[in-house]
Amino acid sequence: MKSSASSSFRVSYVLLGLLLLFFASNVVQSARILCVFPSPSKSHVLVGQSLLKGLAARGHEVTMVSAFKLSKPVKNYRDVIIPLDHDTSEQMKRFLNEKPNLFKELPKMMKSMMETANSTINHPKMEEIKREQFDLVIAGVFVADYILGFGPHFDAPTVVLWSAGLTKITADLVGNPRALSAVPHIMLGTSQTGMGFVDRLKNFLIGAAENAFSAFSVYQQRKYYDYNFPANRYPAYEDVRKNVSLLLLNTHFSHAGPRPYIQNVVEVGGLQIKTKPGQLPEDIKQWLDGAEHGAIYFCLGSNVKVSDMPMEKVQIFVKSLAKLKQRILWKSETEFMNVMPNVMTKSWVPQDDVLAHKNVVLFISHGGLGGMAEARYHGVPVLGIPLFAEQSSNVEAVAREGWGQLYDYHQLNEETFDQALNQMLGNPQFKLKAKEASAVYRDRPKTAMETACFWIEYIIRHKGAPHMHYPGADLNFIEQNMLDVIAVLLAVVYIVFKVIKLILKGLIRLCCGKSKKQKTN
Repeated sequence: MKSSASSSFRVSYVLLGLLLLFFASNVVQSARILCVFPSPSKSHVLVGQSLLKGLAARGHEVTMVSAFKLSKPVKNYRDVIIPLDHDTSEQMKRFLNEKPNLFKELPKMMKSMMETANSTINHPKMEEIKREQFDLVIAGVFVADYILGFGPHFDAPTVVLWSAGLTKITADLVGNPRALSAVPHIMLGTSQTGMGFVDRLKNFLIGAAENAFSAFSVYQQRKYYDYNFPANRYPAYEDVRKNVSLLLLNTHFSHAGPRPYIQNVVEVGGLQIKTKPGQLPEDIKQWLDGAEHGAIYFCLGSNVKVSDMPMEKVQIFVKSLAKLKQRILWKSETEFMNVMPNVMTKSWVPQDDVLAHKNVVLFISHGGLGGMAEARYHGVPVLGIPLFAEQSSNVEAVAREGWGQLYDYHQLNEETFDQALNQMLGNPQFKLKAKEASAVYRDRPKTAMETACFWIEYIIRHKGAPHMHYPGADLNFIEQNMLDVIAVLLAVVYIVFKVIKLILKGLIRLCCGKSKKQKTN
């Protein structure tokens, strides 16, 4: 009996050891992770903050360098706040007062992003960070990708967190194909029926323009990279751009559309969305709880100030909203609208938690990717008022799916805005379609946070996962499109054609020469 019990214990110990070995092989010990996110947009940085909070909850020591502090301290999470030197408020004010010219504004925005990143990484606080050691670097890229130099600085793998879907700039970092013949550009929105000739022509032209923009961006950023990461100590800018271990995209195929991805490109759309809503501030909670006819959340983005809007447009919003029986929660830095009994204004609103409230029946939004993802997750219809960049295509996608409408900010008037509000509130199909979109968006094998954390820890476990590096990332434009191969084949065909032509000419001359001799004889 004793022998039997002893052997039973030995088997149990062996099984326990094997089990512990299995878990040890799949768990990463606490890693030191640095995220540098030099963006002036709070909504972009919010995605990075959410990711780092998720990593901190798994026991990693994380450091976030940005211009925005967490609202509440989090264990294992260190904030390094570097104020912005380059304010984008003037640019946003122009967008609110006149229709923006994309080709005119993009270079200005690009220059502003590069300067913002440069002032951030040269701040005295950053100099202290540079003397530390980290196991992984997460680059929050918004235009300025020369901050990828921190990877070789710390001799650590680099992960790029991009706040939108795949673009030329991000595709180049890992060599991911853009598939212009089948996948609409982010500025054109998604296509559920495929692209016809005209659509493919538009896509080709936009793709060509993006190629030129990307080349200009690389040219400009090389100067910033060389200044901050000199050639005698760091690899070349082009080499650093090709050494990204993982690219995380803040998007999801259910709204961005299907497209080919290589192994180290992962969609994690909705990182900032909580699976369990947080506690609302008491005044907001009471306001929404008491909305017997429903509530409308009105927010035109973290970078838009109501005080920058033309007063006539503000008055149109005020008059139209005052006519409704629903309660309005309006994100605004000014509180003069509080004179209306059905409107509450707040300078800061926990948007994800508000949209999760059961009484919220409509979201009036500028169409930012983060807000659209939160509305989709919570099944809230959207009245979109886009202001710039891809916001129009984001709202158009929602409208095509049947749970939103696009309203032109620059054509705003009281009558048409009233009509848009009444259509959104009076047609139950918008809510039904929103719930359908929510069901598809939520249906995943893992949450966005679990997916992102798994792949980041995978990169740490496998020391950058060089086995995932796609050889296409190392090819230039000519090699990627096999233009050199096509040129050689055309040259071979040409040479063969010329040889055959010469042989035929020789044969013809030979035959003609013999026939002439026979006639003479």
